[in-house]
Amino acid sequence: CPTFEDCLSTLLAWSEANDRHHPLMIWVEPKDWPEQAADITTTVELSGILQDIEDEIAEFWPRNRTITPDDVRGEWPSLNEGVLNDGWPLLEESRGKAVFVLLAGGDMRDLYIDDHPGLAGALMFTLSPEGSGEAAIFSLTDPIGSGEDIARLVSEGYIVRTRADSGGEEPDNNDTARFEAALAAGAHSISTDYPGPVEGMDYWIAIPNGTPSACNPITAPVWCTSEDIEWLGD
Repeated sequence: CPTFEDCLSTLLAWSEANDRHHPLMIWVEPKDWPEQAADITTTVELSGILQDIEDEIAEFWPRNRTITPDDVRGEWPSLNEGVLNDGWPLLEESRGKAVFVLLAGGDMRDLYIDDHPGLAGALMFTLSPEGSGEAAIFSLTDPIGSGEDIARLVSEGYIVRTRADSGGEEPDNNDTARFEAALAAGAHSISTDYPGPVEGMDYWIAIPNGTPSACNPITAPVWCTSEDIEWLGD
């Protein structure tokens, strides 16, 4: 899809046609506008980019199909306290919805929080440090080196993203060690550049026994089956 609006519209059409799906994790990684790429992007420009993204989410994705920081915070003073005390909305309450995450750190993340203190009223979660009031979702991209941290964060109630591959090393060697480490650590969202078979390549990623997702090895009850998480077949 050439534009963010087009991507949201495509995802929403699928979501509405399959409204029993588990929550979609939509990772939003902002880039500078093409005409700004050769220049230094100012704070004002970055803030404008973030507001444009926020406005398009509000316009093209229904609020009642979104899980926001306010939904998770509940009556607690901070989002982090809401996560650690009450946890996330139950799966049945979350079907057909999406979670938007600002996949950025540093100045861009801080600007977004400045515009939405404590993420009150915000449509996106942020990747904020442990112990901060906004901490709810983490991205630890090396599941081999960070496996213990991923498992700990998952067990504490946070949502964690990681990567099954980065660059060409894993597909070139048909190496699934990172993917297997991500599964074992209980990461909720495992990003890959190879989500389906490609002609001439042996490497691609699919959750073992998933439909297509599977039960979390850290937090799921023993009776959980992948169909309990999501099953959109006939």
